[in-house]
Amino acid sequence: MSTSFAPGGQIAFIVRLPGKPEHREELERGLFEVLDAMANEPDFVNTYCTRAQDDPDTIVLFETWACSAEHFLAHHLSKPYRRAYEVELPRLLARERSIEFVTPIRSYPGRTA
Repeated sequence: MSTSFAPGGQIAFIVRLPGKPEHREELERGLFEVLDAMANEPDFVNTYCTRAQDDPDTIVLFETWACSAEHFLAHHLSKPYRRAYEVELPRLLARERSIEFVTPIRSYPGRTA
């Protein structure tokens, strides 16, 4: 069974974090701390944290939130639990982080056991 999305109901985006090889563990540790805190936000839906197959130092996130892109950018990137991580990102990354907003069309949930 699939789920269609109403316009404005959710946002989704892909984040690419091209890390420096010498900072891989530090980048992941800081990211996981942020993701653990972020998962408690009332408008958080889910995040998939993956590693790029062609570059093991690049972390790729797929995030879904129940808010607008404007709300996310204005309110979530400046949360207190992100501050130290955001300050350290330029040192940990080989290139700037990218965020690509996408429009959810339909969801296909997995099977339950």
